[in-house]
Amino acid sequence: MRSFIGLDIAGPQKMALESWREQALPEVSRRDALPPKKSRKRAAQDTSPAQPYAVPTVNLHMTLCFLGTITPRQHEALIHEIDQLRYQPFDVYLNSTGIWNGPKILHVAPESPPEELMALARGVRKASRAAGIAVDGKEYRPHITMIRKAGPTLPLPLFMPDITCHFSDFHLFESVSTPGGVTYPIRHSWPLQHQLSVREKLKRGLL
Repeated sequence: MRSFIGLDIAGPQKMALESWREQALPEVSRRDALPPKKSRKRAAQDTSPAQPYAVPTVNLHMTLCFLGTITPRQHEALIHEIDQLRYQPFDVYLNSTGIWNGPKILHVAPESPPEELMALARGVRKASRAAGIAVDGKEYRPHITMIRKAGPTLPLPLFMPDITCHFSDFHLFESVSTPGGVTYPIRHSWPLQHQLSVREKLKRGLL
């Protein structure tokens, strides 16, 4: 199955991101669907640039490690390797945006990613390699894709986001193509747990 490991965005924060996108990028289509497919003949005749479109709000997530297509054996090994990981919950403050010209996406991101997030990404990538999965060795740059087909005519956002997301677990997602677009069902989840003494947990109200 075609998979990735990532962080799911809670419902209220997804709605906050959607609201920011509608206000900061009013020119972009608000429809939560992939652009309609064109026939080969029509696509060959159409020379107009692709129009930017919004990623469906339900699909908003932060990838930790893209896996690609994995086998059942790799899937089993991956579950075993990640079961050994221990990381703490954390907050991510989304306060910047950017456009990547290669994949043509506009994203939101933390200007200063927390170390807990970066450590989790490193651990997940190491576990994926231990499971026999070849993962990208590029520097990890946490982000949430908001707009696809972000060409040179896409205007800059009118203002930056100001949204904090809390994460207490992470997931193995499958990427599934359907007639209505791509969906990302969760296939496995792992909790993020505070590594604190009982006294410290009581002090922080965690017990």
